[in-house]
Amino acid sequence: MKQLVITLIGTDRPGLVETLSDTVFQHHGSWQASSLSKLAGKFAGIIQVDIKNEDVDSLAKALNGIPELDVLIADTPRQSEPDSTTHSLTVTGNDRSGIIQEVTREIAKFGININKLKSHAQSAANSGGMIFTADFDLDIANSIPLSDLGEALEGLSDDLIVEFDVSDI
Repeated sequence: MKQLVITLIGTDRPGLVETLSDTVFQHHGSWQASSLSKLAGKFAGIIQVDIKNEDVDSLAKALNGIPELDVLIADTPRQSEPDSTTHSLTVTGNDRSGIIQEVTREIAKFGININKLKSHAQSAANSGGMIFTADFDLDIANSIPLSDLGEALEGLSDDLIVEFDVSDI
């Protein structure tokens, strides 16, 4: 068995995810995980598929045959579990340029892997400005105190609020 990570981007349209899931199924793949989004009118997604070695080429050909969809397929080795725990982190503050760059730089200083990042900006009801929120899933080595990371992130700006969900994911 192989584990594939498939990245997709193309014109969004009704039925596209069904076409993808049917294509994976018809080529004997097992859809393991995914993150799919519509951004600026485009479909963007990443899918993890387990599949037998002999079915990889036919799946790749079928996916690449879907109109108006760019496909990138990476074969990934199976990895052993590291000595870490996955935690959720939410960072909220007044929207400004550079928040993601500053936060990810601090996270990288601790050697922490970002598993997932979702962000958005929305109008602040009371102030009329914009509030930026970023939600992370982070693999944090068990030897790193969450308080150290929290202090480093809060030190970036007076208006950043840093919250951890300390329960394991």
